[in-house]
Amino acid sequence: MSDPFPDEPETPHPLAAHGFGSSSYLTRTETFKKMSRWAFKRMDKDGSGSVNKEEMYSGLLLLQLNLAKYAGPSACKPPKRKVVDEIFDDMDKDKSGKIEEEEFVDIMVVLCSGIASRITAQIILKLFVIPFLARKIVAICTLLLITYGVISSDVAWYAKDNAFLEFLRSRLPESVLAHLPFTVLTMILLIFLVPFALDTIDDFFMDVAEDSKKEETKED
Repeated sequence: MSDPFPDEPETPHPLAAHGFGSSSYLTRTETFKKMSRWAFKRMDKDGSGSVNKEEMYSGLLLLQLNLAKYAGPSACKPPKRKVVDEIFDDMDKDKSGKIEEEEFVDIMVVLCSGIASRITAQIILKLFVIPFLARKIVAICTLLLITYGVISSDVAWYAKDNAFLEFLRSRLPESVLAHLPFTVLTMILLIFLVPFALDTIDDFFMDVAEDSKKEETKED
């Protein structure tokens, strides 16, 4: 017996060809949409209710800068200008060189959808991955230094008779000195590893989007 209510095929989002075929929970919230409308009004200087290609990109940058205040600068990364221009052309159905407010909000919802995944990746790196790596590296380095006789397992590294260490002991409490290698290494990993990891994630998804676009082109 055939299904009297067959499922209708899902219509792909207009931006799917550029690898931005879905939104995220963050960008579907009313708060984000209000921020998008605020950015649109800031760019719509003449109050015409529409913006051109340059104004749309400026609005995207303004929106990302405001999101960076809450999510952190490294969590926000706008797409390349070329990609945004191509998306504008696809959404500008009547080729007027303008898009209206609701179209602008729809574009922002999808273009900024990657922010949620970047925030998640950033939190996981900062709270779990980097502290774990820092502890492991400090433990391995300590074991190697003890093995080669550089430091002793019976005496703390900062207790050695050394002018520089004496200066540190006079300025910092023992509890801080005991965790200083871990703290310094964690800061170094945060500075270099987080941007590298986020860029790697971006490159991966952009490659997937490019491959998907090439496959669609071949099918057409």
